[in-house]
Amino acid sequence: MRAFSNTSGQGVKHLSINCGTKFLMMVFLAVCILGCSDLYEVPEVTYTIKKGEHKSRVHGSIPGSRFRSLKSEFLRFTVRFDSSAVYNIGDADQADVNKLFGFSDCNSLHQSNSARFGWTYNRVDKVLDVSAYVYKDSQRIIKHISTVEIGKTYIFELRLDGNHYEFSINGATITRVQRGNTCETGLYYLLYPYFGGNQTAPHDIRIYIEELLNQ
Repeated sequence: MRAFSNTSGQGVKHLSINCGTKFLMMVFLAVCILGCSDLYEVPEVTYTIKKGEHKSRVHGSIPGSRFRSLKSEFLRFTVRFDSSAVYNIGDADQADVNKLFGFSDCNSLHQSNSARFGWTYNRVDKVLDVSAYVYKDSQRIIKHISTVEIGKTYIFELRLDGNHYEFSINGATITRVQRGNTCETGLYYLLYPYFGGNQTAPHDIRIYIEELLNQ
C-alpha cells in the first residue's frame, strides 16, 4: 500500500513528516500493515456511537481501531441517518457540530490540517444541518452546506482541489474552504464519525456509510 500522491503540483516533492510528531509515524506504519483490505470498495458499514461516548465503532470493534488512508484526491460515500440521530442535549450544546467523515491533510495531525463533513440535529426544523468542518493551520472553520432528512440516502463528496477543499452533496450544493497545507505526496489518514462537541452521545447513535471508492 502506498501513501496518496496529490497531483495538484503544490508544495514539496516528497513525504515530509514532522520529526517531532511520532504519532504520524505510528499511523503510517499501521496503515501500511493493516490497510491492504481498503484497496477494494467498502460495503455499507454501520457506525455506532454508544451512549456516553464520543468515538464510533463498527460491529463491536473497539474505538479508534481502524487506521486507513485516503487513496485518491477525493472521498465519496453514501450516508444515511436513522431516528437515532434525533437528540436534545440542551440549548448550550445543541448547536455543537458532530463529525461525520473526512481525512487529515498532507502529513498533519487532524487538529492542525484536516477536512470533514459535520452534522447537527436541528430541533426546530427536524432535519440535520450539514457543515464543512475544517482545520486550517490549527484554526477551526465551520461552514453550513445544506440540510438532509432522516431516513434518506445522500451521496457526499469531499475533494482536494488545489489550495481548497470542495464539499458537495448529491453532486450539487458545493462549498469551498481554503486548505492550510499542501504537498505533492503525503499521508492522509481517514477520520470517522464522532459525537460532539463537549457532550457525549445521549443514546446509541447509528450512521450508515458506504464508501464509493471506484465510482
